[in-house]
Amino acid sequence: MSEYFSVKEVQVAGNVRLGSGEIQALAEVRPGMNSLAVRMGAMEARLLSNPWVAGVSVKRELPGSFFITVRERVPHYWGRRGDKVVYLDDRGDMICELEPTKFTSLPFLSIDPGMESWLEQLPDMVGSLETASLPLDINNAAWVRLSRSGGMELFLENADMTLCLGVEDWNTNLSRLALVLGDLSRRGELKYVRSVKVDGDSVWVEAATSPAASR
Repeated sequence: MSEYFSVKEVQVAGNVRLGSGEIQALAEVRPGMNSLAVRMGAMEARLLSNPWVAGVSVKRELPGSFFITVRERVPHYWGRRGDKVVYLDDRGDMICELEPTKFTSLPFLSIDPGMESWLEQLPDMVGSLETASLPLDINNAAWVRLSRSGGMELFLENADMTLCLGVEDWNTNLSRLALVLGDLSRRGELKYVRSVKVDGDSVWVEAATSPAASR
């Protein structure tokens, strides 16, 4: 082999969770190899076989440089598949099993039977919650549930509060939730609330020391 075409440089970009060394090992490209002998399609296939890799671009620049750019899947939730706890993406699709060596704390997502069709709308619903003018940190959710009785339910750990919104008329329900929470906040009563449920024309507010009361 001509030393001129030996691999001298491998650059990795776009990775967050996966280390550059992990990606190079998956790519099976290392210094000293014959750059002309590297099969680009096979390299891309090996990289895409990793559950964290959503997309990849590989460029070879002669005589001996490779540039690997990956697009990683982003975990948004924990979930359960059988007896295993797994990472899920923003639509509730499984990425891989929980990795103790690369632990990331995330909300736990559960889906009641019959609510699976709402997973496609889940990213938009969560995004609208995050951008709504709510006097609460929605990013602090400990768990999220798509419930047949409550719609989307989420528990905010720091506030010790559960929010429930009907999913059928999401935007209207979200607007009503913002009004109720804003009113409670202005009156200094938000800290006493343990749950708020909004569904259609009905809003229920439950305080820490009293049974649920309809507003």
